[in-house]
Amino acid sequence: MTTSTLNAGWDTANFAMANGLDRVLLYGKPGTGKTYFGLNYHLGTSKSYRLICTDEMTDGDMIGKYKQNDNGIWRFEEGVAIKAWRTGGRLVVDEINRVNGDIEARLMAIIDTVASSSFEHPETGEIIRPAQGFSVVATMNGEPDDLSPAVLDRLVVRVEIEQPHPDAIAALPAELRDIALEYSMRDDADRYSMRSFFAFAGLLKASGNLEASARVCLPRIANSIVGALAITQSESVQNIPRPEAAQNASTF
Repeated sequence: MTTSTLNAGWDTANFAMANGLDRVLLYGKPGTGKTYFGLNYHLGTSKSYRLICTDEMTDGDMIGKYKQNDNGIWRFEEGVAIKAWRTGGRLVVDEINRVNGDIEARLMAIIDTVASSSFEHPETGEIIRPAQGFSVVATMNGEPDDLSPAVLDRLVVRVEIEQPHPDAIAALPAELRDIALEYSMRDDADRYSMRSFFAFAGLLKASGNLEASARVCLPRIANSIVGALAITQSESVQNIPRPEAAQNASTF
């Protein structure tokens, strides 16, 4: 499989979102940057809001809830979904497959087309609708078939993400990029997501201890990582010009 084939998911997501398709599902392995992409890419001047789905989530997490202020007065505080509507922002629905059945209908109303969406503010009676520019990026670790047909129908673009985002790979130290790409794409027990490799890179930079950093952050593959990076470091040392070679080179 070529790099261009592996990047096809990201290319598809970029193409769709850059050209105005605004209901997108990104699915696949965890730790590949799906949520980060939704929160940061193709936003223009809009803000992004994150809704993390759990088995215990309620209407209040999406729409809002009454809270008591410092003066003891109860006021309705709008949730992230309504904030995204008001501002014409991006709602990133993280782990959408974990939404519970009690509020699935409310979520469907939130991510539906603009013409079908409205909410009446419980205090003011104001009818709130999505402002121009409102978009939805949903993410999940799994397959689209894990979602109900009604939810899936509202997510017109469905893109499988098979590898970490190229910008995430590029953010790692050069000697770690190929290793991280290889292990983050595995389907066995030795797989580690990009989160682990970023933690490893940070710990290695802070401590300078390759073996200890690998055993803390990547314990199952620590020996392989130490061996691979030791070889890379050795090759880097061999490629450093000798003092006399550097002196000669400076005369050109």
